[in-house]
Amino acid sequence: MLKKPFFSIVIPTLNEEKYLPLLLEDLSKQTFIDFEVIHVDGNSEDKTVKKAGEWRKKFYLKTEKTKTRNVSFQRNLGGKKARGEWIIFMDADNRLPSFFLRGIRYRLDREPRTDVFTTWVKVKKQTPKYQSTERAINIGQEIMKNLGKEVALGAMIGVKKQIFEKIKFDETQKVVEDTLFVNEVIKAGYTFSLFRDPKYYFSMRRIESEGTLKQAFVSSRLLVQFLQGKNFSEKDFGYFMEGGSYYEKQSSSVFKNILTTIEKTSEKQLQKVKKILSDIKEF
Repeated sequence: MLKKPFFSIVIPTLNEEKYLPLLLEDLSKQTFIDFEVIHVDGNSEDKTVKKAGEWRKKFYLKTEKTKTRNVSFQRNLGGKKARGEWIIFMDADNRLPSFFLRGIRYRLDREPRTDVFTTWVKVKKQTPKYQSTERAINIGQEIMKNLGKEVALGAMIGVKKQIFEKIKFDETQKVVEDTLFVNEVIKAGYTFSLFRDPKYYFSMRRIESEGTLKQAFVSSRLLVQFLQGKNFSEKDFGYFMEGGSYYEKQSSSVFKNILTTIEKTSEKQLQKVKKILSDIKEF
């Protein structure tokens, strides 16, 4: 039996043959190598599982297969199998700089009271629209933390294994299960940290597929409902979790036209965003 690693990386997947290999390649290049990967596949219909297997010679990787297509169920299953001191839940379409895990280890050493964490994000494309999205996510997380209404993206949540043995993701929730999980951990008396560095590369494919305006509306509505204590076990909140194939189907979405319009006016919008952020800083 291999010694217990420091990190267990849990990655739920559904039809992610295109993106998962890219994340696994990033993990193979990490300068901090004391980790394992628990890949939990929800009965993919493509080559996701086969492609994951190609990385087993690079680092310890175990694939768990389940017929249940539920991201919370898959995370919980992966967390149960994890052997590390820390569990880090990631999405298959994340990208990581080579120093990411070493940076997280450094932050945990510097902030030993941390029990659960997330990090700031980066986006690959250096355009005003994408930079605005990056800033909105990061500043939004900071504002919510200062309001005592901590939020986290399921794309990056780290938690101590001993805490996860007590608190799990709520499998009845259709959306916002990530933030609800973090808030349950905080309610139990544990400490949340929002690391500004290191950052991971956040995937923009949902926004690219459905359009910035739609996602801004849906995300804003979900945030308001979260603040109101809304239960998210209902069927339709306009935010679907259907794996990689969902984005391929949406590529011809009508929201592409809205996205194009926003790109043309994004510089002006960016100036408005800067003004708002400047006002927040002054406050």
